[in-house]
Amino acid sequence: MQYDAHHTSPVRLLPQQAPPPHYYATNLLAVMDTVLERYGDILSDVERGFGERIRCLPTPAVRLLARLVSRKGPWLREDALDYEEVGDAEPALADLVEAGLVERCPPAPTEVLLRLLRREELARCFAWELRGRHGASKSDCIDCILAATPAPLCRWRIRRSMAWLELACTAHLDLYRLLFFGDRRQDLTTFVMRDLGIYRFEAVELCPATRQFPDRAALDRLLTLMDADDAISALGKAPASPGDAAAVDALLALLWTREGNRALEHRRSHALNRLGRNLERGGDFDAALTCYARSTLAPGRERRLRILHRLGDGQGVAGLRRRIAAQPQTALEADFAMRFAQPFRRRPVPICDRVLSAPPAAGIEQHALAELLSGGGMGWHLENGLPMAIFALAYWSWIFAPVEGAFLNPFQTGPADLFWPDFFASREAAWPDPLAPAAGPLKPRLRAAAGAKAGVANRLFSWHRFPPGAIEAVIDALPEEHLRALVDIVRSDLAGFRSGFPDLTVVYAPGRYEFVEVKGPNDRLQIHQRLWIRALEERQLPVRVLRYRVAR
Repeated sequence: MQYDAHHTSPVRLLPQQAPPPHYYATNLLAVMDTVLERYGDILSDVERGFGERIRCLPTPAVRLLARLVSRKGPWLREDALDYEEVGDAEPALADLVEAGLVERCPPAPTEVLLRLLRREELARCFAWELRGRHGASKSDCIDCILAATPAPLCRWRIRRSMAWLELACTAHLDLYRLLFFGDRRQDLTTFVMRDLGIYRFEAVELCPATRQFPDRAALDRLLTLMDADDAISALGKAPASPGDAAAVDALLALLWTREGNRALEHRRSHALNRLGRNLERGGDFDAALTCYARSTLAPGRERRLRILHRLGDGQGVAGLRRRIAAQPQTALEADFAMRFAQPFRRRPVPICDRVLSAPPAAGIEQHALAELLSGGGMGWHLENGLPMAIFALAYWSWIFAPVEGAFLNPFQTGPADLFWPDFFASREAAWPDPLAPAAGPLKPRLRAAAGAKAGVANRLFSWHRFPPGAIEAVIDALPEEHLRALVDIVRSDLAGFRSGFPDLTVVYAPGRYEFVEVKGPNDRLQIHQRLWIRALEERQLPVRVLRYRVAR
């Protein structure tokens, strides 16, 4: 059957109610059609043929395949194929086998097949091996069978009890998932989350001009970098054996050259930082320094500086620290360079001490909020959600702008490059800056965005964290210049300032408010919290720390 890619509007699903018969098949075909439309020119004949085969399957067969690809694991029992929308599964399965999409009873690990059997089936098929083990767990029974029965005989016995299936197209499915979702592990359940109304997604422009991979070389390079990520994971957190050295050399050669593509360079540098940190843990400081030196992402330079200090290279430390201080990549990196020069000097933070007669039952933050509001006002325990929400409302058009490689599918809550160092640079030439004087007052634009985008999923914050009217109340209470200052802090380091904001936002009256960090008896300020407090103080926004101690 052929599928019309234009008939992909969301279906409203209801909890505890079956979806339309062709629902899962429609979603699978939407993935196939989208990938063929956006990337057909860079796919091989075999890869294109995979999508075309699925599009041409009879209705029952494509419905069955849609169910199979949503199952966890490549192997499953044939007698488990019981789907109302498919009807008789046998002819549908035969069509999938003929199309080369499914294999019947292929070679499979013996343990995997044993786990497909139920406990009573194991007892029936392997009665001799399991004699005297009536109360044993299924895992213990499987271990006993594997120890006592040769693998060929074991599989022969299993085949007499059940037939099994394996998807024969997992590599191509992974590729189509990658091209549609941007992730080989994401699956069709994303459609279900949307259609149940759990998430509302912003409408984004998806077209060949904004796709992630401009050509086949970029796609192949990403696949290579993903394999490198897997190899780094396989090496472990502290590679130190002689055999690991050759693998490290191969990885360094693979990751050596800086990429021209933004997405590829981000992934390459992230892999180098991961590899460098693992080598550092294993004591291979030379190789770790090489990794960090080739990376263009934080915290590569910070890790280099720490290693040079550990090795006693004072000249190298001084030079690198000056370069970091002159052009820091992040606020955290700038703070590190400053503290590294004066390790025992840290800017003091004013702290208001309070005494508790006993630990509060409702939590220290709620206790503090109740105290602060005893004379009236409004307050919320919003933490990082508040500055991220205000920033997101201000820069909504930039967040969802059709930048090359930013949006791969209609289910994204933000662009792929949201926290990359060049997020703003990639947009400032094409879209007017919401903080520029020419854009006009910020406060009415924030109010309008809060009304228009309420409930639309955004990667920076969750609407569910905000009580009704909380965002609007904060926008009304804060002066225009304070709102701009808050957004400007986030903009200065979007990745770094997504954590550490004070716990409480308290509004006493229009123009009279404060941000309050609450600490219990044994809590200390973390680095990200200190950075936020310093940034708020520098811009003269009201902030303080309440520290509670239990009376003795």
